Amino acid sequence: MDHVSKNDFYEIRVASLITNLDRDSLLELYQPIIGAPAASLYLTLSTQNKSNGGSILKTEQLLKSMQLSAGEFYSARRYLEAVGLIRTYESVFEDVRCYIYVIYSPKSPKAFFDDTLFKGLLILSVGEKEAKRLANKWKVNLTIPEEYHEVSASFLDVYKIDYDDPSFRKEFATTILGRDHGRAKLEFNYDLFFGYVGDNSTITASSFKKKDMKEISRLATLFGLDEKRMAFIVADEYISEGPTHLDFERIKNRCEQEIRFSTVKNVEKSNVSGDSELAKKIQLMEETAPAKFLQYLQQGTKPARSDLAIVNSLSKDYGFGNGIINTIVEYVLIKNNNILSKNYCEKIASSLAREGVATTVDAMNYLKKLAINSSSKKKVSKVSEPKKETNNDEISLDEMNELLNDLEVKKNGR
Repeated sequence: MDHVSKNDFYEIRVASLITNLDRDSLLELYQPIIGAPAASLYLTLSTQNKSNGGSILKTEQLLKSMQLSAGEFYSARRYLEAVGLIRTYESVFEDVRCYIYVIYSPKSPKAFFDDTLFKGLLILSVGEKEAKRLANKWKVNLTIPEEYHEVSASFLDVYKIDYDDPSFRKEFATTILGRDHGRAKLEFNYDLFFGYVGDNSTITASSFKKKDMKEISRLATLFGLDEKRMAFIVADEYISEGPTHLDFERIKNRCEQEIRFSTVKNVEKSNVSGDSELAKKIQLMEETAPAKFLQYLQQGTKPARSDLAIVNSLSKDYGFGNGIINTIVEYVLIKNNNILSKNYCEKIASSLAREGVATTVDAMNYLKKLAINSSSKKKVSKVSEPKKETNNDEISLDEMNELLNDLEVKKNGR
């Protein structure tokens, strides 16, 4: 399903209470990372639910009222789905598509800023200074001067309860509206991971803390391991007794071993459209785990443990994705005679972080400009995003990556 038709039908269901404070949070915290059309769509759907009470509605009227094209609506909906604000269910009856949109409340400001993913996206969108201002706006002052002492009444000071009264044993088999928000959709599927862990051990999902799953997901993405392989590693390394069940240094080492003794996967597939060399280059950078990218550059030989430690640091300490990490790795190899220097990588990473670089193309542009300025060459033209549905190589690979020629000569001359 990759489009929306005005002839589709939909109904709305609300999974959580949505207050005015939630709407403020949506506009101030979510809108910078999902865009105004998505924020407007969320508010429109939540308002429609109040006025229509579960009625079946036609998408055509929604598009007209919001002045959106079907494509713009689909894009906005995907942003809401990605950050967990709505979940979409589809059914087809005789060529007529019907949808149910389940709406969840935004995270509370505290939950938003406690979430590394959402806080990072906000910083990338509005800058660190503005993100700090927004965080301070929601700051709560609970400091009580020492000369004050609490005199609040307790529950039992006011209510005398007879717990034998039948009223306290009544159960209502009804799903009651409460506070709930959906989970952002990530590539690493927690449910699959828990399923594999349960099939191969006695460990339950409740044994993992939220911070444990964040680190497991990060390592899986960094090393290009799927849920099944991560489940085997974690189950093997799980410590049933003791205050800490997971030693992430040991788990990271196991991930390194998994990569070092496995074959290189096909790295040609990508979601980047176009047949240009530029598109293929970006595809390679963004779709390949850094550990496998190192292996690719080394003609399939296993990366050194010290090199894997460097890419792990770029992921953990700087929060960079695969594309930017791979760009740094390749740049340093070119400039440093095929030696991956930790200090050099960290210097480049710090520069990119200060520049607010967020994409692979941004990183390529910045590093190319840096290299050309340092060599006193002519001013560099900016790398453009590959255009969809075109075969015109407006920018050749040689023009985009002059520096990569040195690496290719060295590799082919071995």
